[in-house]
Amino acid sequence: MSSIVTRRAFLKTSAATGASLLFPFCFSSSPRKTTNTDPTAAAPFLPNAWLELESDGGAKIWCGKSEVGQGVRTALPMLVAEELCCDWRRVQVVQADLDPKYGDQLTGGSLSVRTSYENLRKAGAAAREMLISAAAIEWNVPHSECRAENSAVHHPSTSRSFAYSQLFAAAAQLQPPADPPLKNPSDFRIVGKPTPRTDTAQKINGAARFGIDTRVPGMLIASLERCPVYGGTVRTSNAEKVRKMPGVRAVIELKPAHLTHQFGDESGPGSRNYSCAGVAVLADSTWSAMQARKALEVEWNEVEHAQETTASLREKFVKLVSSEGTVLRSDGDFEKAHASAAKKLEAIYEVPFLAHAAMEPPNCTAHVRDGECELWVPTQIPGAAAESVAQALGIPRERVKVHVTFIGGGFGRRLIQDYAVEAALISRDAHAPVQVIWTREDDIRHDFYRPAAYHRLHAGLDPQNNLIAWRHRATSPSIDIFYNGTGISPRGAAQLDGSSFPAFGVPHLRLEFAVADSGMPLGYWRSVENSGNQFVISSFFDEAAAAADRDPVEFLLAVLGPARKINSGSDSVIDIGRRRRVIELAAEKSNWGKPLPKSAGRGIAAHFGYGSYVAQVAEVSCDSATGNIRIHRVTCAIDCGTAVNPLGVQAQMEGAINFGLAAALKSAITVNRGRVEQSNFHDYEVLRLSDAPAAIDVHILPSTEPPGGCGEPGVPPIAAALGNAIFAATGKRIRRLPIRPADLRAP
Repeated sequence: MSSIVTRRAFLKTSAATGASLLFPFCFSSSPRKTTNTDPTAAAPFLPNAWLELESDGGAKIWCGKSEVGQGVRTALPMLVAEELCCDWRRVQVVQADLDPKYGDQLTGGSLSVRTSYENLRKAGAAAREMLISAAAIEWNVPHSECRAENSAVHHPSTSRSFAYSQLFAAAAQLQPPADPPLKNPSDFRIVGKPTPRTDTAQKINGAARFGIDTRVPGMLIASLERCPVYGGTVRTSNAEKVRKMPGVRAVIELKPAHLTHQFGDESGPGSRNYSCAGVAVLADSTWSAMQARKALEVEWNEVEHAQETTASLREKFVKLVSSEGTVLRSDGDFEKAHASAAKKLEAIYEVPFLAHAAMEPPNCTAHVRDGECELWVPTQIPGAAAESVAQALGIPRERVKVHVTFIGGGFGRRLIQDYAVEAALISRDAHAPVQVIWTREDDIRHDFYRPAAYHRLHAGLDPQNNLIAWRHRATSPSIDIFYNGTGISPRGAAQLDGSSFPAFGVPHLRLEFAVADSGMPLGYWRSVENSGNQFVISSFFDEAAAAADRDPVEFLLAVLGPARKINSGSDSVIDIGRRRRVIELAAEKSNWGKPLPKSAGRGIAAHFGYGSYVAQVAEVSCDSATGNIRIHRVTCAIDCGTAVNPLGVQAQMEGAINFGLAAALKSAITVNRGRVEQSNFHDYEVLRLSDAPAAIDVHILPSTEPPGGCGEPGVPPIAAALGNAIFAATGKRIRRLPIRPADLRAP
């Protein structure tokens, strides 16, 4: 069995074992020592890696995760501040650079809050307990008689108080408690309260510095022409001619470099995780570099996949689903149950490759000198950036310093470290600091894409219109093979999860998957394979409800069954009660069942993943003459456990819905001769304001359960909810994305 840890296994393990796997509760150093025992001394107090209390009553809290627009610079400091009992208005949030004292700084998989929840609370609680102990010693009273509130320690029975700043010196003499007591959630004053984001003002006034804003003395700008076919290399170029152009400082050929796995592990044999080969033009300005690059003439050594097309890959898909794949789950006897079913259904569903298309294109600034490398990089995982750059340069990881900047959108793209490796290699060869800037065309044509996939489903209903049989065959290129190599098992390579709904609800169920070989570079797109799989599963389930002549909500709840907890094996426990409640709430708040005008309809879909339960209802109308869709309203219900910042949860759901709608209505990557055909937003479209829902209503179920994720679980349901609403409005089934007006026009 392969020892390589796949992303799926990594996320499951982290969910099962808790936060300590990713985010150890650690201290940057021993508390500051001082010979001054005066309890009124007000030197800064640094009890651990996350926190510095200042003499003026303010507090600095470090954020060890990357801010990609999801709000971690607000939610994570809230956890520390809550247990510290400090004045939230006086908190300053500081972005942490790469440092072992912050543990694993991975930002992805909707893990940031859920894996930090307990440990960041402990960081704040440890500081609070040290300050309370210092006050109790000074007053010569039991610790239990003191309490902390609003950056002060109080002794209620004598009405005495110390501001935190008066206790710094005494507290610094104490040993931090290893396991400080945490607040009861009923006593929370910050966590759970709608809280404006801490970085809003910086982004309004321009103080926020994204990767693309980095400026280093003596920095050159590099624009890189990459092989249009992934994996190809440079054969010849007119580098000498371009080198003589005005403003050009150097032209450097770049060979492909193997990247480490995103989680810091070495990629296994057969891994195709490489940066692109190319020719870099260096100049003093972005304009000069890009203009000179246009004069480059490069001949490429292309690889075997140079003949791949969207059509040829689809032919592979069709062939693969015509026979049995790797069996991921087999409950009961599908063949027997399906053969005897009173009604039978069959459908084919397709989803395309997708690019991440974040607003800030990939970029990185690197300075290689004296056997060391310094990076200023918008990355979701600075540890992997350091690992990949160290490997490419042949230096120890400890000699790579990583400064984490604001990120103008990630969606998983910033988990791949190719742009950081490019900058480091070019800086080494140029003997100068270098900023690599990608154009929008570079970003679209040289992404690591969400795989295209093809699904064939069969289902059967009994005479009472109960769903008794379900078979799902899927095929796509494998993200896990792309990064981990060919040594992983067929089950490990699958892009379909054996615990996916309607597992546990249908007695005769069979799930199969077949890996399709492709030359396309693959990556983790927001919610990964769930984005396409849930469209397929929830849409086909709606087909079954229609065939049964049953209300989709009633049918969905019937198949889920009564409230209970299911141990799904390698995955986390699924709470059917929580799943039912989000469906019921979304239906209630959307006025499910109430009449709508002609050519209008509602559709529902639900998803469990990343520790959260989400249901969404789309309400749409369709113009049969033009095929145009108008989305009037999306109602979203989420149970994410403890909602640390409800405003952040709401924003994540709204963003996820619009992100998912872009994929449902607009976006697709197609391939011809191994080359991506799209280049910019004119042909790789994203959602416009005119296409967005007129209203998005988000309802958060109150909960004291540990936090679940919010960045990813809001994406999977929306395409199916939209497609199901279109069926309700028009009777037309949507089985292929993106939806085209021609699909909806009347004959």
